[in-house]
Amino acid sequence: MNSKRTNFYTELLFGKLFPLLLLAVMACTYAIQLPQLGFYLDDWVSIAAYDQGGEEGLLSFGINDSRPFAAWITAKFFVILGTGILPWQLTTLFWRYAAAFTTFGLISSVWPRRKVTASLIALLFGIFPYFRHQAICIAYFMIFMQYFVIILSFLLTVKALQAKSRNIKVLLFFFSYLTSIFHLACLEYYLSLEAARLLLIYIVVRKRDNASFGKTAKKAILTYIPYALILIFILFYRFVYIPTLSADVREVNIFEKYSGLNFVWHILGSFLQYLTESTFGVWYRSINPSQLDLTMRSTQLALAAGLLTGVIIFFVLQKSRSELHAEQDDSELLIFGAVAMLLGFLPGMAIDISPASESIYHDRYLIPSLWGIAILVITLITLAFKNKIICRLVLAVLFTIPPFFQIQNAYYYRYAWKYQQQFQWQLKWRVPDIAENTAVIGDGVIAPFMGGWADGSMLIEMYGKRKGIDPAPYWYFNIGEDNYLSAVGTENPIYIQSKMYEFSTPSNNTIIVTKPEYGRCLWLVDEADIDNPLLEPGIRPYIPYQNKSRIIYDSDHILPPAVFGTDYVHDWCYYFEKADLACDMQNYEEALRLFDEAAAKNIRVGNGIELRPFIKSAAFTGEWDKALDWTNAGYSAAPEATSDYFENLWEIIDRDVPPSPEKSEAVIKAKEIISSGK
Repeated sequence: MNSKRTNFYTELLFGKLFPLLLLAVMACTYAIQLPQLGFYLDDWVSIAAYDQGGEEGLLSFGINDSRPFAAWITAKFFVILGTGILPWQLTTLFWRYAAAFTTFGLISSVWPRRKVTASLIALLFGIFPYFRHQAICIAYFMIFMQYFVIILSFLLTVKALQAKSRNIKVLLFFFSYLTSIFHLACLEYYLSLEAARLLLIYIVVRKRDNASFGKTAKKAILTYIPYALILIFILFYRFVYIPTLSADVREVNIFEKYSGLNFVWHILGSFLQYLTESTFGVWYRSINPSQLDLTMRSTQLALAAGLLTGVIIFFVLQKSRSELHAEQDDSELLIFGAVAMLLGFLPGMAIDISPASESIYHDRYLIPSLWGIAILVITLITLAFKNKIICRLVLAVLFTIPPFFQIQNAYYYRYAWKYQQQFQWQLKWRVPDIAENTAVIGDGVIAPFMGGWADGSMLIEMYGKRKGIDPAPYWYFNIGEDNYLSAVGTENPIYIQSKMYEFSTPSNNTIIVTKPEYGRCLWLVDEADIDNPLLEPGIRPYIPYQNKSRIIYDSDHILPPAVFGTDYVHDWCYYFEKADLACDMQNYEEALRLFDEAAAKNIRVGNGIELRPFIKSAAFTGEWDKALDWTNAGYSAAPEATSDYFENLWEIIDRDVPPSPEKSEAVIKAKEIISSGK
């Protein structure tokens, strides 16, 4: 019985059942918050480019981004996956899983006595911490697919060298060449890591032939020549041909910025930054002690998942009773891991970007070295701790960190998507459709993990009708990024060029909004907001240029459901936005009905100022008692801050509502209510 159990755990650790162990560990790490994730940053550029402009639109993005082949591959995946969030999130994780599993196959094939080490390396690589953008699924799925392809290409080379049949050898080499071309043509991340193949060939040939260093090196170099020619061809394609299509957005300019001894010192400093970040920063930033708060549910959940993963690793190692040590292979594996890590530093160093930067987006430049780091870390631990129990405990502790980091990290993306959805649906409720060639001007970036190019692309996807992207039919302008007053209200057009998108419109084609935050809903501002105390000061000068004629009120346009879902929670903001829209359409009875529906569902007012559409609707329908009651309720919440606002609101009501004795009396009472709180 014990023997059978041992065999089961052995199979789970490095046998036929290993895929299940890898799946379980990755599920502990990624599955918990997966359904709550969305699209972010460059995801939106790709979605809008493809969904609104088809394959041609996405290829335009690829050319602009100096990566046309990657864009073409992405377009093919859009055909298969569509624009649904979960399929793309799962696809990105699938490629990471495939890369980890292939790592196990590669390490086991070259070092067959280190299968336990190979298993641990694969497991660590599958959940490696530090990289904070796993959730940005479309933008990064290619990077993990490439990781799988380059490791697969290495494995094919190894199997070709080990094959005894000439036909099989030729076939395996052929496919290794094809996979080498494929991964190198996609993105530049692994151009330097490709050189690790030469060392791998040397190690395999030496093991196979047991020849001298000179003979082994000669055979390795001759074997590598086709790969070297492929690499030279790709370098020409990437750095000579592609710049003729568009300006190269990733120029290798380090040689222009530094020269002589300064160049040497800078390279040394950059190398030390990468090395320090790889050996210490990875783990420190993954735990991030400065922001560790164990009272938070997300932290508790992350810690529980991390501990569960650590327990799984310790339990499987303990029950399998497998040996972790095989000294004769240690030096080779250490050297190979170190070389792979160092080669992975080069792409980031070449464009002079440090992963130690405070920018949260710079850690992606450490991705090419993560594979080598995983090999190095696991090998060093198995070497340093000869006592089996201690070694297994250290490994268990190590494996608690990645799930803890990934779940904590996914928590931020989860809420960033929630903020996006609030903006998307509140804008849609308030603005059913927008005339093409309209600029939406807002008071800030829509949500975390977004930016000008992403916000604009998202707006195109929201209101686009699949008529193409050239010129861009809509754009979102964030006043925090630039001052657009120089164009608004003048004869100058509002213009922007971002990625491959180009947008230009007459300066009066504007809709002015404030994003939902600080407990308030999205507001489509107008003259009633001149004295609104909750507006960002920067948005006030834009209010006179609000052009509601750009809104298409009777449109049947729906948000693409695969991207945005079919509906969103009907909270207070739903009723506010719908009532504000009804006011614009002079459907005051509908606005009052919406308030009654919200009250019947015990949905409370979010902000006193957001009673505005209901106060106006009550006034226009002659229900002055309601208008005064709501004014008192809204004003009394913050009388000193909102007195000017409510005074202005009642001045507009007095101006626009037809005269009557009831109105005159209500206006006097409203002024008394407002003045009493001053």
